[in-house]
Amino acid sequence: MSTELVPDFEIDTAQQLAEYLAQAETWSEIERLTEAFKALKVEAWGLLSEEQQQHILKIKQWKDHEIAQIFPLGSTVQRRDDPEKKQGVVTDYWTAYDIDYVTFTVNGFTDWCQGKHLKRIYSTT
Repeated sequence: MSTELVPDFEIDTAQQLAEYLAQAETWSEIERLTEAFKALKVEAWGLLSEEQQQHILKIKQWKDHEIAQIFPLGSTVQRRDDPEKKQGVVTDYWTAYDIDYVTFTVNGFTDWCQGKHLKRIYSTT
């Protein structure tokens, strides 16, 4: 779910805000939500699970890295040269020698590679 249209809808409870925060893919979405609904953000944070809070903190940590904007956490990716066209879900990022890498899970197995060797798969539904 995209929160690009934050000003066009109303959130009345901290629970609603927590649900939108948990679904956000980018730091800019999180910032827009917390800015638009400042009065609810502390309570909403408390309603998030530890896993959801860690997810948001990871988004914040990687907000200035282009790789996280191209391949948001939870997005579906596929290696460009994979003849089997296996798809995975982005779970993390890391850097080595000034190169950003994407970690993703494919059928329960963890894999990683440079972003230039991946493509994002968008749902057609």
